[in-house]
Amino acid sequence: MRPRRRSLSTMAGLACCLGVVAPVAGAAQRRPVFLSLRAAPVSLPYGGGTITISGRVRNATTCTLYDGFDRATTVRCSSGRFSFQRHVPANAGTVPAIWLPFVEAHSGRRHTRSSDVEVEVLPYVAPAPSVVNLDVCTAGPECDYGYAYESFPTWGNVAPDTLGDCTFAAAANWEQIVLGVHADPTVIGFEFAQAGGTEAGLAQTALWSYWQHTGIAGVKLTGLHRYFTDSNDVRNGVRAYGAMIVELRFAAGDGFAQYTVPASLHDTVVDGFTPEGPLVVSWGQTLQMTWEQWNAEATGMWGIGIG
Repeated sequence: MRPRRRSLSTMAGLACCLGVVAPVAGAAQRRPVFLSLRAAPVSLPYGGGTITISGRVRNATTCTLYDGFDRATTVRCSSGRFSFQRHVPANAGTVPAIWLPFVEAHSGRRHTRSSDVEVEVLPYVAPAPSVVNLDVCTAGPECDYGYAYESFPTWGNVAPDTLGDCTFAAAANWEQIVLGVHADPTVIGFEFAQAGGTEAGLAQTALWSYWQHTGIAGVKLTGLHRYFTDSNDVRNGVRAYGAMIVELRFAAGDGFAQYTVPASLHDTVVDGFTPEGPLVVSWGQTLQMTWEQWNAEATGMWGIGIG
C-alpha cells in the first residue's frame, strides 16, 4: 500500500505557521539592550527634590528602577521606552551627596543592568554675613563666624562714638549672645547711670561690681575669669564661653575694624574669629578686626560665669 503524501499546500501552510511562531519565541529570549539613559536634573539644591529617570531599551518587557534607598519600582517598557520619578532627600552634610540609581531591563529569564546615573545633592552653604571687610572662610580651627548673622541694638552708641555706656552695652550684647536675653535699651541706660556711668564712661571694676551685686537686665554675674589676649586664647575662649568681654585701649587715630577712633578705652564682645582676626560686637554690628589691631589694642579679656 502506498503511503499517503501531504499536499504541497498543507506543507506550505505548516511552514508558514512555523515561520511565524519561531521568530516570536526567539525574540522573547533575546537579552535587553539599553539605547539611552538619563536623569533630569542631575544636580539638586541642598533640600533635595524630584528627578525623572528615563530612557530607551530594546528587547525588554519590564524595567525596574533601583534607587539606592532599598526601593525598587517596576514598569512595563515593551514599547521601548521607560520613565520613573523619584524624590531625592535633602543633604544634611557639608559636602555634595551623590545618588547612583540604575535600571534593570527584563525579557523572560534574561535581564540587563544599566550603568549608574549620577545625581548630586548640594550641601547647604550659608551666605556670608553682612560684615564690612569680612575675611570669608570655611568653618574650622581658624574660622568661626560666631553670631555674625545676629542683629544687635546700638545701646545709644553709633560708630565710631566711644563715649558713654560701652561697658553696659558689651554686657547686654554678651547676655544676648550667650543667654538669649534681649534687654530693653532703656533699662540698660538706666542701670548704667545707677552704676555711676557718665558720658565719659564707667570704670571696668564698676561694671563687674554692679553686674555681680545688682545684675544687668535681671542677670547677675557669678564668675569672672581673666584670659590672656593672644590669638590662641581668643579662639579657645570663644569656643569655651561663646563670647568674651574685651577691653580695648585706643591711641588717637588708631584703626578699629574699618573705623578710625580717638584715644579712649572701649569695651566690646569677641564672639568669633577668622584668619584675618577677631570678630567683635560693638555699636550694633559685628566688626572684623585684624590681628594687628587686636594685638596693639586689647588690654584685657574675660570669660563670664552666670549661675
